[in-house]
Amino acid sequence: MDAALVARLESEMDYEAARTEPPAAFPALPDLPLRRYTDDVFYRLECDRLWSRAWLFACHDSEIPEPGSYRVVDLVGAPIVVARGDDGEIRAFYNSCRHRGAPVVREETGRERLLRCQYHAWTYDLAGSLVNVPDERDFVNLCREERALVPVRCESWAGLVFVSRDAHAVPLLEWLAPIPGELDELARQRWRCLGRTSSIVNCNWKVTAEAFLEVYHLRTIHPQTVNSLLDHRASTMGLLRNGHTRMVTRLRPGVIARGGISLGLPTSPEMGDIFRTTNTAYGMFPNLIVPLDTVGFPLLLFWPLDIGRTRIELVWLAVDWGEGERPPAWDMLQAGFGVVMEEDERNMEPIQRSIEAATHGGVPLSYQERRILHFHVWVDKHIGVEDISADLRVPDVLANWVES
Repeated sequence: MDAALVARLESEMDYEAARTEPPAAFPALPDLPLRRYTDDVFYRLECDRLWSRAWLFACHDSEIPEPGSYRVVDLVGAPIVVARGDDGEIRAFYNSCRHRGAPVVREETGRERLLRCQYHAWTYDLAGSLVNVPDERDFVNLCREERALVPVRCESWAGLVFVSRDAHAVPLLEWLAPIPGELDELARQRWRCLGRTSSIVNCNWKVTAEAFLEVYHLRTIHPQTVNSLLDHRASTMGLLRNGHTRMVTRLRPGVIARGGISLGLPTSPEMGDIFRTTNTAYGMFPNLIVPLDTVGFPLLLFWPLDIGRTRIELVWLAVDWGEGERPPAWDMLQAGFGVVMEEDERNMEPIQRSIEAATHGGVPLSYQERRILHFHVWVDKHIGVEDISADLRVPDVLANWVES
């Protein structure tokens, strides 16, 4: 993060801590229509227009370190296998044999020399080419070249591997802009995946995402945890291009004085002081939240299972510590974050039930919650505003507040 941006963010946090009202030019925000969380037609549009076309996080490259290493991911109903080839390249394919559709790998993760169908043993190499068909003589005019695994767009940044089912999607770096330019240190540091955890919550995926787009709730939901670490009043939020967002919240002075929350873990020499004195979190549209820290951090992902169920996944990255077992302080840090997640999740299902019962009107948003409106505006942009029922649209009243 360059010095000019750091200086601006520090100035903005000073302003936020001292202000007594929203900026004079800030507009009144429209209510969010409740049916955005319950309407079947709207949900189907999200699946067809957003999830099938977006760049979505699949894995960290340290999870597939060697040729033949693979990971299977389910991207909103689409089974994808991401594998490292003999040439070191990472590729993605539908986990579906070109014969009758059985998976070519069954385990979530592993290492294989070849990808072999679990049904009739059609076999593919790590580049997706069909290399063996049992009883091939029984197939008339079978062309192996025409029966390769169906590829999926796969690109990486900073060790983060993304896939898109849209063959015409813009390049990943263009999709993520301006975040890669702001976080070049993330690409310079070598990170290591600690593992994954997940939970299923009975609510719409947008309810889960919204919980991590503001700090308005810290004093009430996290009084003894996050609120003891962060000063929610000294928080500056950036609305970025392409639906992305930034939220930088100053650590409390006592936390800074004792060195943050590093717990003696190895820290990144690439990450500057702003990551030692603040919680700097980026929202990568549509479903990835990255709360950065100098020792490592979780990637928070929100995967819709259906209109009223979401899988929340945490993928933990740490500064690579080299040889030996992982530092034991990570157990404490992850356990503490687990408590915070439980505090957040406690409200999600009740919120969904309330929305479904329509016990209140639309959702009013404050200046502190402007990232939520920006997020919804970009959901609509990907669906196509003209194809959304007028009573469900979210007007883009914050277009002039998006950073250029």
